[in-house]
Amino acid sequence: MITIYGAYNYPSVFDGLFRDLRPLWALEELGLAYRIHWMDPMKGEHREAANRSVNPFGKIPSMTDDAFKLFESGAIVNYLFEKSGRSPEGADARAIEAQWCFAALNTVEPPLLEIAMWDVFWAGRAGREERRAELVEAARARLAELDGALGDRPYLTGAELSPADILMATSIRFGRHEPGVLAQAPRVKAYVERCEARPAFQRALAAQGKGPGSAAAA
Repeated sequence: MITIYGAYNYPSVFDGLFRDLRPLWALEELGLAYRIHWMDPMKGEHREAANRSVNPFGKIPSMTDDAFKLFESGAIVNYLFEKSGRSPEGADARAIEAQWCFAALNTVEPPLLEIAMWDVFWAGRAGREERRAELVEAARARLAELDGALGDRPYLTGAELSPADILMATSIRFGRHEPGVLAQAPRVKAYVERCEARPAFQRALAAQGKGPGSAAAA
């Protein structure tokens, strides 16, 4: 049985932002059975032995599949698609999929995540306004470039949703409260809306953060 180590009992500002949304979305897309091992980050439960035995960094999410252990949301999502026979065939196709996964996590996510950090955790820190303005401009530029690369494709690698889309759409969510980042990216805006309209995403979003006693609880 697949078990996702996920978070609950956190401030509402984090709704839809914890990275356990990524494997939950993948599981719902793929129709795989799973349960959730709930951890209260406000009590530091993600840093305790049960999670560290899977994720040495004590982060969220982690995953076990019977005896197999895995951490990092990007790795987990790709594993789930591979397990379901939904990975691309051929070295070229796998490389293109990988490039978009890395682009989501290494190129697009960092400025958007840092905007969220300044707004949630560092609001009173000196230099916020100047640094935040720089980040908004960087994020706007990255998403405008993504807009051109996406073109008229419904998803990053073509007609079907892939792990890259799960990682990209959830990365962009970190900046959802700052509309300026999408000012030059109308196709990306429509792309995110298309991803988030998927029934599997909606089920994952509804399941995230429910905590012990929910249907998927471990």
